[in-house]
Formats: sequence, C-alpha cells, structure tokens
Amino acid sequence: MVAARRIGWVAALLAIALLAQAATRIPQIDGKGIQKELAKRKGKVVVLNLWATWCPPCRQEFPGLVKLYDKYRNRGVDVIVVSVDDVEDEAKVAEFLRQQKAKMPAFIKKPGDSEKFINAVDRDWPGAIPYTVVYDRNGKPFAKLLGDHTFAQFEATVKKALAKRK
Repeated sequence: MVAARRIGWVAALLAIALLAQAATRIPQIDGKGIQKELAKRKGKVVVLNLWATWCPPCRQEFPGLVKLYDKYRNRGVDVIVVSVDDVEDEAKVAEFLRQQKAKMPAFIKKPGDSEKFINAVDRDWPGAIPYTVVYDRNGKPFAKLLGDHTFAQFEATVKKALAKRK
C-alpha cells in the first residue's frame, strides 16, 4: 500500500515536471519567421532585439527591454527578443527569461543558414550582439542599435519612432 502511494506520488511529480518543461518551450524562428512576426505587427513600432545568455552586454541591457515592453506594450509598441543561443541551451534561455520576468514575445534562432537569418533582420548587421532594430509603423527600419543600451536610450528611440508620421 505504501509502495503504491509512493509510485503514485513519483508519477504525479514526474507529470508536473514534464508539464513545466513543456510550458517553458521557446519557439524556434528563422529568417522567414522574423519577417512574418514583423508583418503581423505592421502599424506598430517594433523593437527587435537579438541576444544570448552567454553575452554579458546582452544580459546587462535586458532589464531595460523588459521595462520598455511593460511600459509601452499598450501604446503601439511591441518588443520581440530572439536568442541566438544554441537550441540545446533552450532551458538556459527559458530560465533567464523567467528570472527577468520577461513577458514579451521570445524566440530562439532555429539552426540553419545564418546568412539568411542575418539578411532577414538587417543586411547591414555584422552579426554581433546585442543588436536591436527599431522598426517604424510601416515595418521599415527606423534605428539600428549595436551594443548594449539603457532603458533611457531605448525609450528615446521608441518615442522618436512613435512621433514619426506615416
């Protein structure tokens, strides 16, 4: 009887662990996916940030992106973050996002042709991170920010993009 209860508890805990793992899945995205995400948001200012868990400047600027999303998500601005970590490190990415309380759309780069991915984001992007592109309401690049930036810098750029006439 006791053994049966233990087996039941172990099975329940295993099921909970599997559900938790499934809940933290981060969708993979490629260049075409980036373009689709941007197209879905036409009419909004979009902040697209490329980062990685192993990148200290990326980790440093991330709280500013979370704050930007929280402050502007209902004001015509969307923030999308794309991790360029290896897909095998998805758990690290998910944990970092959880620690940051990041609620914005988040993706991890799908393995494959990095050149096509780079060109989908910005043909001029050298591939270094952190890299942020702010798109205007028409889906056109408004600003390109290489290196880490503060919330104030992101906010100033977003305000200019919002003020731009269509």
